[in-house]
Amino acid sequence: MNPVAAFFRPNTWRVFQRNFYAWQKYAWSSVAINIVEPFAYFLALGFGLGAYFKVTGYGSLVQFMAPGFLGLTALNTATFDAAWGCFERRVFNGVYESMVTAPVDPLEIAAGEYLWQAFRAALYGSLFLAVIAGFGLVHSYWALLCPLVLALTGIVCAIPALFVSFVVNTQEHLFYYFSFVATPTVMISGIFFPLDKFPHWALAIAWMTPLYHAVIVFRALAMGTVSPQTGLEVLWLVAAIVVLAFLPVRSVRSRLGN
Repeated sequence: MNPVAAFFRPNTWRVFQRNFYAWQKYAWSSVAINIVEPFAYFLALGFGLGAYFKVTGYGSLVQFMAPGFLGLTALNTATFDAAWGCFERRVFNGVYESMVTAPVDPLEIAAGEYLWQAFRAALYGSLFLAVIAGFGLVHSYWALLCPLVLALTGIVCAIPALFVSFVVNTQEHLFYYFSFVATPTVMISGIFFPLDKFPHWALAIAWMTPLYHAVIVFRALAMGTVSPQTGLEVLWLVAAIVVLAFLPVRSVRSRLGN
């Protein structure tokens, strides 16, 4: 089965539904956990540190950072659950073992997890969008398209995280991915400061990260500066999803015995 075609299989949506029904039991705590942390950083850096700095072309630092935090929310939401949650569903809870005997193809399980992370990223990111809109930091109706971009960002961040969850043997090893991949990605994505002073080699590395492109799109939608380049950034995200979807295929089939 093609991992891209798996997104459109009926069983994929059944995997999504299973996760949704399980999530309903702890939905409020999940929302709180995924909103409070980025909101705390937003207040501390945007209004605290931002009181001492201005960003050319954007005015206040908080105005510059606010759209970028949509990308941060999507990354945190999708990465943590696709890594930690999928490891638990594979190793401790026996969820995937039950699914493959249903039978559900392993790639349908993976695609269902990606769609689930897309939903979570769109939900939590939209809540954060409402927050920054309440602060008067959204200036265009283009921002109504942010949930779609949040969903794409959730998928593209979930794929490598799920891959890691299928290749590590202990949960502690997941911290290597968080420390050496996820956190550096956040630092060079343009969320906290402009990257125009970066050396060319650092910009090249940033360009290869999905979050960098997502942040550009969120900033354009929130500020109303949408251009053809914005569309190209969205296409980059879609292309990254298509390419990365093949990354976990071997490990997923190996671990799930198919």
